[in-house]
Amino acid sequence: MAQYIFIVSARHPALYDYLRQRFADDPNAQVVLDRRRIERRRVDIALTHERRRLDRRERPDLSEELRRRSVAVVTIS
Repeated sequence: MAQYIFIVSARHPALYDYLRQRFADDPNAQVVLDRRRIERRRVDIALTHERRRLDRRERPDLSEELRRRSVAVVTIS
């Protein structure tokens, strides 16, 4: 059975509260608040080797959906 993660923009806490209540009894749904912020690493710091995986948290489609709709749904099958 598929599981769903609802990621809600931090700018919309009322929507986050609503979805948490709405899916409180659904074991296949999880509602989380988007905690991402701007890139923490400064551009002017020279790096010899990037240790982080570049795509680890990078999902441009997800970011765009959050900007447009305030919520993004990720399906895990």
